[in-house]
Amino acid sequence: MKDRILIDTSAWIVSFRKSGNEKLKQQVVDTLNSLSAVTTNIITMELLQGCRDDMEYKKMRSRLEALELLALNEDVWETAYRSGYSLRKKGITVPSLDIIIASLAKAHDCTLLHHDRHFKLIAKHLDIKTVDFLS
Repeated sequence: MKDRILIDTSAWIVSFRKSGNEKLKQQVVDTLNSLSAVTTNIITMELLQGCRDDMEYKKMRSRLEALELLALNEDVWETAYRSGYSLRKKGITVPSLDIIIASLAKAHDCTLLHHDRHFKLIAKHLDIKTVDFLS
């Protein structure tokens, strides 16, 4: 089974920019071409809320629906509960949505592709596979 890669909203957004990180853009393209990209409802929602008009919304929704959708099931919630608790005990506060997204990647044994310092911090303290393009 090929490695599945959950592309976070932060990576998607950078890949959409003309001036975005070229290595990250290529990683997103390679991930999509290899059919290893996956998504989740949270990331879909974040991307769709940023659409400028109905046409862009329809195109984005269609493209995202073509990807495997990771379920936000009880295993993910349990991972999120434990992860949030563990991070807070260490004095680390990150957005709850980021904890849920990282927990989705962990519970579904995916690599998380991102461009977000919160995920770098989460991965440092929890057992989550990530690829980041932060300096």
